[in-house]
Amino acid sequence: MELSHLKEDVVIYSAIIDRLWKDKRHSDAQNLFTEMQKKGVFPNVFTYNCMIDGLCISGRWSDGQRLFREMLETKIDPDVVTFSVLINAIVKEGNFSMAEELYHEMLHMGVYPNIVTYTSMIDGLCKQKRLDEAKHMFDSMGSKGCSPNVVTFNTLINGYCKSEKVYHGMELACEMYQRGIVADELTYNILIYGFRQVGNVNGALDVFQEIISIGVCPDTVTIRNMMTGLWSKEELKRQ
Repeated sequence: MELSHLKEDVVIYSAIIDRLWKDKRHSDAQNLFTEMQKKGVFPNVFTYNCMIDGLCISGRWSDGQRLFREMLETKIDPDVVTFSVLINAIVKEGNFSMAEELYHEMLHMGVYPNIVTYTSMIDGLCKQKRLDEAKHMFDSMGSKGCSPNVVTFNTLINGYCKSEKVYHGMELACEMYQRGIVADELTYNILIYGFRQVGNVNGALDVFQEIISIGVCPDTVTIRNMMTGLWSKEELKRQ
């Protein structure tokens, strides 16, 4: 009966801590995390995930990593959420070598990546200009029981476009369509930017016209991209 009571306390504490982070009451969340342990209620993997996620979202990924090491020391096994939250945050901070170490540690522990893990790693590889490795990871997802979504596609398309390989990006956009994944505004904005990068304003116009034809209302980013591209084209004609 006492054990059951402790389990309920962990669930309650974890839920409140999660809510506090979402309400941006960071200090309250950390204080409650300390308080529960002083009262003999020990955090479980969900509690730690709430704390690590909150710390990472608030830009304190190094504190999140410290809690991750604390988990290991207290024999609490991290799960795919733990790893994915940390890898995503560390990639965004630009420390891909550390993210890669965590990814390999995750695999060594027998924890399988999910869509967030794969998308974050693909993003990191693209930022390192390791596009072949990014594409290999992308292609291997299906065999691991994890299908890419629109965010994963956009991430790789963006990597290609920033490396001036917009036609590889277009091939991926076609693959999206074949898989029945609907492109969003970001997909089109990335492709327009990609065509502009290689000086192909007509290609950008084709993408823009496709947006109009399918009934998507262009946002300010799309319009600004197109105006900049057209302005550059006119400037070149005058020279």
